[in-house]
Amino acid sequence: MTTVEHPTTGPNAAGVRWDLSPLISSAADARALLAVGLERSRAFEARYRGTLATITAPELATALVEVAEIENMLSRASSYAHLREATDVSDPENRDLSAAIDRGLVEAGNAVRFFDLEWLALPEDRASTLADAPELARDRHYLHAARRFAPFMLSEPEERMLAEREPAAVSAWQTLYGRITSTLEVDFDAGSGPEPHTIDRLLAHVRDPDRDLRRRSLEALYEGLEPHTETLAQVYDTIVGDRLATDKLRGHGDPMDRTHLRNELDGAVVSRMMETVEAHYGLAQRWFRAKAKILSLGQLELWDQYAPIGSGRAVEFLEARDLVETAFGRFSGRIESVARDFFVEHRIDAEPRAGKRGGAFCAPVAQDAPAYVLMNFTDQMNDVMTLAHELGHGMHFMLSAERQSALSVHTGLALAEVPSTFAELLTFDHLLETESDPETRRALICERVEGSFATVFRQTVLARYEQRAYAARRDGTTLTAERLSDIWIDANRAYYGDTITLPDGYRFGWSYIPHFISTRFYTYAYAFAHLTTLALYAQYRQQGPAFADRYLEFLASGGSLAPADLLLPLGVDLTSPDVWKPGFAEMTRMVEVAEAS
Repeated sequence: MTTVEHPTTGPNAAGVRWDLSPLISSAADARALLAVGLERSRAFEARYRGTLATITAPELATALVEVAEIENMLSRASSYAHLREATDVSDPENRDLSAAIDRGLVEAGNAVRFFDLEWLALPEDRASTLADAPELARDRHYLHAARRFAPFMLSEPEERMLAEREPAAVSAWQTLYGRITSTLEVDFDAGSGPEPHTIDRLLAHVRDPDRDLRRRSLEALYEGLEPHTETLAQVYDTIVGDRLATDKLRGHGDPMDRTHLRNELDGAVVSRMMETVEAHYGLAQRWFRAKAKILSLGQLELWDQYAPIGSGRAVEFLEARDLVETAFGRFSGRIESVARDFFVEHRIDAEPRAGKRGGAFCAPVAQDAPAYVLMNFTDQMNDVMTLAHELGHGMHFMLSAERQSALSVHTGLALAEVPSTFAELLTFDHLLETESDPETRRALICERVEGSFATVFRQTVLARYEQRAYAARRDGTTLTAERLSDIWIDANRAYYGDTITLPDGYRFGWSYIPHFISTRFYTYAYAFAHLTTLALYAQYRQQGPAFADRYLEFLASGGSLAPADLLLPLGVDLTSPDVWKPGFAEMTRMVEVAEAS
């Protein structure tokens, strides 16, 4: 594997692209690996079908090792295909490979599906006896947790049918959405003459000091989106309708149920959290009024929401790397080393370009393969925080993979966002302590406040939007662009109140948020993680290195326990009615600091 430093030949992380060859060297090799995975899946079915009723604990342990090896193999091939597609969704070879991999995954999944169904069909006493055997210690939680889905599973033929239709019924619509939003470009003049701007590049201007530029960039974004909104609404309507139909077949009463099950969170905990967040909307509105006074405005317009206070300087990619690595190293040399490997092994793609997926993510790939990060770096201080966020995911994946199996390596979405948010806080504290320019420090403080608001308040707004959209679709209302726009504006007005004026074009704000398409109710995970992390970070400030050791143990534990059990040793009790108080206390403190800065 090469260890040459990332070259940068200009602004916006030019030249910083990942190298997928250590993962898989070519599309042909990915197809070959998929074929091996399919062969092993069929062999596994021939060996174990019908045996779980009488299987012994040692035999089950052997079977789980085989399942984990198959999972790693298929996950590696799938990740390679989708990482290629993420950097160029318009390339026919990339689309063909992803389609072939998706079909193969369905076939492999159908071959081994019996195993889960037979496990779920076992009587509770026998399943518990097997899972609690010493031979199954490594995957004990996986076995117990899998049974929470038992009431919602269908017969094997029905499960196979649903899996077979997935590529055409859902994945194809998701691909269409991705192609529209990732290839959309608008000619826009940011001061150097008109040039094509992607969605991410236009959104980057909302943090520019030039108010007119902020306004024009948002107006250009909405004008560029408008011709596509009916198609994007049709995509969402179809996906939501399909999910609701599947929920009905499985017996789910609430569209959020499956997300709660995946997260291993009690729906009542999530509901109380969202209600608590909404009860604190006034904190955000307090800041928006204060910001209007700071900017000498009667009232904020939407394009003023992220207007910089203080002249935050530009940060190129190599400096961002140094800042993040140093911040991590102050907490733990171990996580600094994990982060450094992403850079020297070319596992980051940061250069914005046409055809590349917008936003940012960290792909875990497989338990026996390193993770990869995608982002769109635009030389802003906020990009430093995005880099820290995704590397926070990366350290979680890498440390968990060292100790866990492929079946216990991952947590649910809500807990998965804790390490990424914690990494942001580490980086923010380092930036605040080392930045000497008072204007940049002021900008950092205000951006931290607004980052917390975006993560806690706005993500709750998005979850409420989804709830209303699903409720409307369940009641037989087609989700047209106009109806989605009405739902979107209503949800946002509850948050902003009378403190921010929303332009007409913001009605299309729902249309470019990929989480709605890829994973329903993903967004509440951000609010959960941020509030949880603020509570954890308060303990770190008090306890120092002793907390760091326990935190690394938490990362290495992966998904080997339920979230409540993983968090309790760190002092976070999800059953406590006061569990979210430390988070809002910290947010209030940050607002007070920002108001005084």
